[in-house]
Amino acid sequence: MSETGKRYIFAGHAIGAAAQFHRLDELQNLKHVIPTLGASVLPTTGGLSKSHASNFCFNVDHPRRRSLLSVRKIESTAAGRDLGSRFETETETEIESIGFVEKLRIDLIKVHVLSTRDENKEAPTVTSKGNKIEGVHLGAVEAKITLDEEPLSAAGSMDQLADFYKKQTAEYRRQNSWRFNTDPSATELPAGYKYYTFSLVREIKLTGPEDEKQKITIDGYTIKWEGFGRIIIGETLVKKDDRRLTMVRLAMGSDAGGAASAGEAESNGQLGS
Repeated sequence: MSETGKRYIFAGHAIGAAAQFHRLDELQNLKHVIPTLGASVLPTTGGLSKSHASNFCFNVDHPRRRSLLSVRKIESTAAGRDLGSRFETETETEIESIGFVEKLRIDLIKVHVLSTRDENKEAPTVTSKGNKIEGVHLGAVEAKITLDEEPLSAAGSMDQLADFYKKQTAEYRRQNSWRFNTDPSATELPAGYKYYTFSLVREIKLTGPEDEKQKITIDGYTIKWEGFGRIIIGETLVKKDDRRLTMVRLAMGSDAGGAASAGEAESNGQLGS
C-alpha cells in the first residue's frame, strides 16, 4: 500500500523459452507444444517469483528422430516491491546454451528490465542492468549482434517512446528508423497505433564460410535463414504503460514449421484506488 493509501496492482513476468510446431517435414497439422520453461509470474500483490529449468530436451521420433528444443539451463525471476510512494517491478531471465531443431544454437541470453512507478508521476521509468545475446550459431555461421539499450529507457509508455524519437536528430532517424519500423524521413512515430514496436538491435554481422552465409539475409533486426525461417532479435512491444521485451522470436517455416521464443520480460503494473 502506498503512503497515500492507494493500492498498487503488480503485473509482470519473466519467461525462459517456449515453442510449438505444426509441421515436421511432410507431416502437417501437428500439435507439438513444448511447455513454457522458466516462467516466473507476479501475483497482483507483488512479492517474488522464481523458476529454474536445466538439461531439458524435447525429442520426436517421427518422421525422423531429432530434438526440437534443448537447453542447458534457465533461471528467471520476477519481483514486485512496494517502497511506499514508489513501486518496482523487476523481471530477468538468463539462458545458457539453447538449441532449436538441431540447427540454431545460442550460447547465452540475458534479459533484464526494471520498471519503477512513482505515484506522483504519470508514467513509469525503465532501466536495465544489461541485456545480452551471445554465440548465435546458424550452422557453421555465427551472427554477432550488437545491442543498443537507449530506446528501452524511453519505453515507460507509448508517449515516452514517441517523445524520445521526436527529439532525435535527422541523422539518428536516418540510421535507426528501421529499428522503429518507420520511414527514415518521418520525424515522428506514427500516431493512432495500438502499440509501438522497436528493437534493441543496432547491428548484426555474420562470420563464417561464404557459401553458408549466402543462405542468410539480414533484414533490419530479423535474420532470414534458408532452411530454417526467420529469427527476430531484441523485439520490444510498448502498449500504453506496458512493455514486453522478447530477445529471440522464431517464425520457423522450412523442414520444421512453428513458432518459438527465448528470453522474455514484461511489466505493466498500475495504481488502483
